[in-house]
Amino acid sequence: MNKVIFTADDYGAIPAIDQGIIKAVNAGKINSVAAFSNHHQFESKLKTLLDECDARKFEIGCHLTISSGKPVSGRKIGLLTRRGTLSLRKGKYFKKYTQMRRTRHVNRELNDLHYELSKQVEQFDRINVPISHLSCHHNTLFFFKDYHEVFFQVAKENGLAVRSPLNIPKAMNDLYMSMVVLRMFDNMSKENRHRILTHTRSMRAFLAHYNDLPKMPIALNTVHYGPLALPTNNLTDQEIDSFADEKNLALREDLSMDAPEEEVMEYVFHLIDDDYAKLDEFCKQTKFSNSKYTGIDSGYFDSRMAEQRALLNFDLSTLVSFQSWTNL
Repeated sequence: MNKVIFTADDYGAIPAIDQGIIKAVNAGKINSVAAFSNHHQFESKLKTLLDECDARKFEIGCHLTISSGKPVSGRKIGLLTRRGTLSLRKGKYFKKYTQMRRTRHVNRELNDLHYELSKQVEQFDRINVPISHLSCHHNTLFFFKDYHEVFFQVAKENGLAVRSPLNIPKAMNDLYMSMVVLRMFDNMSKENRHRILTHTRSMRAFLAHYNDLPKMPIALNTVHYGPLALPTNNLTDQEIDSFADEKNLALREDLSMDAPEEEVMEYVFHLIDDDYAKLDEFCKQTKFSNSKYTGIDSGYFDSRMAEQRALLNFDLSTLVSFQSWTNL
């Protein structure tokens, strides 16, 4: 059996995603949840997760974000927010990850980034919910070497494991980063676009030379992942079934290969409640004003539903052994 951590990302963004994750945890298909802490209903959402999954053993991590929702702190972080400053005043949201910019005041920017990430982690402490690990939305904290170092610093200060920045299949992540950089053309300088590609393509060297790494799985596996880039959710219920079969087959083929005994691999899942009749209703949940989350794209909800089915409708228990973040 392969030693794995199965993580569901994006808890706390919209109710349909939250319910999909809760059902996956209660079905014993997921043993790790990555939750946003910058939602205005964060406390009640975490209480729902804990109450409804009380009989299940799973771990919670903080899904750090600098590209979705509102900042938790009142600090400025250069040009990360949509109106140029980091503030809790009405209408202040993080910019989309494709609209990120860097400032000339690097030290101040990094100090404020550290402060914001620390505040997002402290949200869990405030309500006495222990967390085991950190991940980041859109992988934005892996874009730049100095951002990545701040991410690791916050993890070490809080005694937390982290998601690995190494991706399997690597080609899929390289394609994602190339597309991100291309979409940043109008906002990010040529020098900084080059810095992103240089860092993400030399990740193994960065990790090899980093002193005192946080604990992390050997890599992040996304072999089953592949959202359909559709403008609307127009797959039929039967087509989603077929897509789920393809995703499950990719998982099974990958998990059937023997991994080294000491290695723990993380697999990430993007889920949503499996109720095809409510798909249009789920899409409307993204159109609220108080907690705007870029990247929670309704155009991909049919793909999320396929992932939900690929995970819940098939038995993978003979292929995997769930591991804990705290034992890495």
